[in-house]
Amino acid sequence: MDWATYKELSHNPEYFTRWALKRSGLHLSEPLAQLLATAMQTEPLQKPPDHKGNELTDVLRVDLSKANVLAIIEELEQARAQGKLHDGATERNLNGLIRSWEEYVDWLAK
Repeated sequence: MDWATYKELSHNPEYFTRWALKRSGLHLSEPLAQLLATAMQTEPLQKPPDHKGNELTDVLRVDLSKANVLAIIEELEQARAQGKLHDGATERNLNGLIRSWEEYVDWLAK
């Protein structure tokens, strides 16, 4: 796949990196985490020949219902609040992941 097509597809809200799916799954209840695990079993976008990333940079298409995505956002927001209470500012925040899921739910609503 050429770089232009790869970039266009990978920036679409329905595509997530394997890293983002794994990181999200760490903060979700088992049923939601399993949905992401299933998504990670799909075939990733074909990387351009000179792509340097490892498997965590694989870009995967996610196909979830709006209800499931809203539940993911809610659980990530709860995890973010818990992280701040327990770890303070030292915990890497989940804002970027939450924004990505919000973009996806907005895309689903169109």
